[in-house]
Amino acid sequence: MTIFRQTYAQIKLFPSVFWILITAVFINQLGNAAFVFLVLYLTKHLHFSVMQATYCFAISGVSMFLTGLLGGTLIDRFGSVRMMVNILILNGITLICFPLLQHFYSVFMMCIVWGCIFGLYRPAGQTFVSLLAPLGFLKIAFTVYRLALNLGMSIGPAIAGYLALHSFPAIFRMNGLSNILAAIILFVGFKNSSWMNYTPTLEHQFEFSLKWLKRDALLRWFILGLIPTQMVFFQHETTLAVFLARDLHFSSGFYGLLFTVNTLMIVFLELPLNVAMLSWRARNSLFWGSFFITLGFLGFYFAYLKWHIILLTMCWTIGEMILFPATSTYISDLSPEGRRGSYMSIYSASSNMGIFFGPLVGGIIMEQFSSHALWLSCGLWGMMTLMIFAYMPMLPRKAV
Repeated sequence: MTIFRQTYAQIKLFPSVFWILITAVFINQLGNAAFVFLVLYLTKHLHFSVMQATYCFAISGVSMFLTGLLGGTLIDRFGSVRMMVNILILNGITLICFPLLQHFYSVFMMCIVWGCIFGLYRPAGQTFVSLLAPLGFLKIAFTVYRLALNLGMSIGPAIAGYLALHSFPAIFRMNGLSNILAAIILFVGFKNSSWMNYTPTLEHQFEFSLKWLKRDALLRWFILGLIPTQMVFFQHETTLAVFLARDLHFSSGFYGLLFTVNTLMIVFLELPLNVAMLSWRARNSLFWGSFFITLGFLGFYFAYLKWHIILLTMCWTIGEMILFPATSTYISDLSPEGRRGSYMSIYSASSNMGIFFGPLVGGIIMEQFSSHALWLSCGLWGMMTLMIFAYMPMLPRKAV
C-alpha cells in the first residue's frame, strides 16, 4: 500500500499548470460529441444517403490522419499549448458554422477542414502532458489525462443525445462553444508563462513526421505492432453494434450499457491499476494490454448471452487501461529532445489508421462472410501485435 500512498501524494503535488490543462481537456471533452453524431445528423437532419454520410465521416478521419503526418513539426516549432489554443478556437468556429451548410459538397469540404484542424489537437495535448509530467510519473500523468477524457465522454454524448431530440444543430454549437471555452481556459492559465511564449530548442523545417519512421527502428517496431491491435479495438464503435443487434438480437440500450461498463471501469480502476504497474517494463505493458484487447474481441466468436458480452467487454477494457497509458508513455520516452510533437503526431496518425481501416475492413469481412469470421480475424490481427511486441527490442532507457 505504500506505493499507492506515495503516488497519490505525488499526484496532489503535480504543478498547477498541469491541472489547468486537465481542466481545459475536461471542459472540451464535455461538448465533444459532434463527431459521434455526425452520421445521424447527416442522415436524419440533412437527409443525406447513408453512403454520402459515410463519405463525410471517412474524409474527416483521412484528413486527421494526413494532418498528423505534417502537424508534428508545427507542434515542435510553435509549442504545444499555443497550438492547442489556436486549434480549439478554429475548431470551435468551424463547428458553430457547420450547421449553416446544407448541401453535400459543401458539407464534404467542411469535413475536410474540420479533420485537418482537429487532427492536431490530440498530439498537441499529449505532447504537453508529457512535458508537464514530473520526473518518474509520466505514465500516471497520462492516466490522469485519460481520466479527464473519459469523464468528459461519459457526460458529453448523453447531453448531445438529449439535444438531438430537439435540435441536431445544437450539438455542433455545443461542441464549438466547449472548444472555445477550453481555449480561453488555456490562454488565461498560460498567458504569462513561458509555455505560451515557447521558443524551440532546435531549428524546424516544415516536413512530414513520417521521416522519423525511416530513422528510428524502435519507432517502426512500435507503430507496426500498434496498428493491428488498434484495428481490433475500434470494432467496438462500429461492427460490435451490428453484431449485437443483427446476430444476437440485443437492443441498442444493451449496447449503450457496454459503454457505461467501460467508462465506469476506466474512471474507478485505471489509475490504481497503473499505479500498481509502475515497475513494469514498457514492453510488458504493451504486450499484456494488447493481449486482453485481443482476448476480449476474439471471445465474441463464442459469445451468445448477455453476460458473455459484458464479461468480454470488461476483458478488453482491462486491455485498454493497460495499453493506452503505456503507448503514450513509450512514445514520449522514445522521442528525441525537441521532437516529441513529431513522434506524438506519428502515434496519433497510427491510431487514426486503426480507426479508419479497422471498421472498414471489419465491415467488409462481416458483410462478405460473417461476424464469426470478423472475430477470428481480430484474433489474427491481435496475434500479429503480440508477436511484434514480444520480440520488439527494449528501449535504451526505461519508460515509466
